[in-house]
Amino acid sequence: MSRPDSVITQVSAIAFDIEYIPLQPSANTLIKAIDKIETRGNKIYINLIDNILCFDNQGHFLYKLYGNGKNENENVVAIYDFDIETSDTSLIVLYGNKILHFRNAGSGFDYIKTIKLGRLSPSKLNFVPGTNKILLSSIRREGYEPSLNVLININGDTLSFKRNYFKRFNPVKSGIRNNIIHYQYDNKLYFRERFSDTIFSLDNESNSFTPELILDSHLSSTNSQNINDPGYFKLLPNVVKIFEVPRYLYYDYFCVQHHKVFYDKYEDRKYEIDPGNEGLKDDIGGGPDFDPIFCSEGNMYSWISVRELKKYVENDNFRSAQVQNIQKKKYLQSLADSLKETDNPVLMLVRLKK
Repeated sequence: MSRPDSVITQVSAIAFDIEYIPLQPSANTLIKAIDKIETRGNKIYINLIDNILCFDNQGHFLYKLYGNGKNENENVVAIYDFDIETSDTSLIVLYGNKILHFRNAGSGFDYIKTIKLGRLSPSKLNFVPGTNKILLSSIRREGYEPSLNVLININGDTLSFKRNYFKRFNPVKSGIRNNIIHYQYDNKLYFRERFSDTIFSLDNESNSFTPELILDSHLSSTNSQNINDPGYFKLLPNVVKIFEVPRYLYYDYFCVQHHKVFYDKYEDRKYEIDPGNEGLKDDIGGGPDFDPIFCSEGNMYSWISVRELKKYVENDNFRSAQVQNIQKKKYLQSLADSLKETDNPVLMLVRLKK
């Protein structure tokens, strides 16, 4: 991974607007942490690990997966992953080696069926955009798995799979952390394995896996001598997030220190968030630093607890901050004053430059 062309410190370098969305309290459900955010039109879906909540784009609570008197027989302890079909009509939930399939009725989720995955124990799943096909991705456990990426239909039938050509590597023995990245962009589903520099996409019609992009993290230098050497892999960049929107490809990786980079596809330039900061300073509305955690439908999201938000706006740095939109700053102050510390978190939504 090459050096960036410049370092950025302000959110206006990559965005034209930022919004703060307070999540309305919902009956018997307090949001302590957010594992994943997906949006479909004017709806926001949030995974709390043990439940999925749906809000409108103003933060008003609409409904949830469990606790509405429905689906209690299909309740789960831990939701590994979830996705919403492009048409916003189906929800799939990954729980152990099972997929729970629900119909999104617009006022709640109705259980349809359970898809048992047998020997598969994936950690990620996504609908292929515009279809009811599902990509399942598993982390490397033994190193000899025949495949880590399997495409199935909504009935659980295997449609295709990508062979695992990087065998012999044993992550348990080496102690190297494993992870799989999925992301959606331009009606395509992309994925990257931890020990591969290639980002693949799925062809919606042929069900084939197509190499799209190569990240230069020097994995090509791996050989039979260093393949199970934990010291070797710890020196290589570990990419933990990839997002793509019309203008930017964003990637977040560790290599000695944490790096967060926006690649501007239009200008062919790389902008890195200052490694000395936790995120980008909100020079638009004066809010807390923005750290890209989630991305859906072209927007990036983060979140902050009400306690942290209140503490932030009471600081002299907030009061004296010079911003582009003074009305947004005033709104943030009144929002913090109106909320209780025990209320649900506030989402931070960044609208990126086109």
